[in-house]
Amino acid sequence: MDVFTKLFGNLLAFVYHCFDRIVIHGYLSALSRPEQVVHFVRKVVGVPVVSKEILSQRTADYQNWVEAYARNHHTPIEWAEKGVRKEDHVRPWLRRMANKNAYGVYFIFKSMEQGPSFRISVPKYPTQDPHHRILARQRSRYTHYYFYIRDEALGPMVMRVGSFFPSKPLTISTVTASSSRNSPARRSASARTTTPSWRSTTSQRCKPPPTD
Repeated sequence: MDVFTKLFGNLLAFVYHCFDRIVIHGYLSALSRPEQVVHFVRKVVGVPVVSKEILSQRTADYQNWVEAYARNHHTPIEWAEKGVRKEDHVRPWLRRMANKNAYGVYFIFKSMEQGPSFRISVPKYPTQDPHHRILARQRSRYTHYYFYIRDEALGPMVMRVGSFFPSKPLTISTVTASSSRNSPARRSASARTTTPSWRSTTSQRCKPPPTD
């Protein structure tokens, strides 16, 4: 906590004695700009024209992969219901995972949410490249996945991923400070936190400071 205050003290508005989770934001820059998407589709996928159908197919492939993963690993996968706290809903599965001393994905939620995407349009006037398309950033609704994970070093967490390709990943990453601190593998935790899209499933509250 002392190091945290030393590094970010000028940004803190109040006095903090401890924290119960760490939030890390990250993203995959390789597909965050239109020209990078064009390069990926043409050079990697091998398709000359970037179209809505091509991106939709990549999205469908990923969604099918998630469904197959859940089916093959006997992992529950459900649509999130309004008004239901995700952390409370998945807690029984987390408890079973802990009782077996097992690690990995133990639950997957699906949710329709707003996220970044691209709009594709044909140029109004002819261009030298007949395959040229205009890609513009936009926000739209599509399926997001919440992978609930029990990690050996970082403890319980959730990985949130947008399924639209090539959406900029909503890489919100939170790790409970206590799980990382108490884990025997705490030294490897810093390397793992570079993985995109992690968020804590449980919060262990800090004890209030003494008043006397």
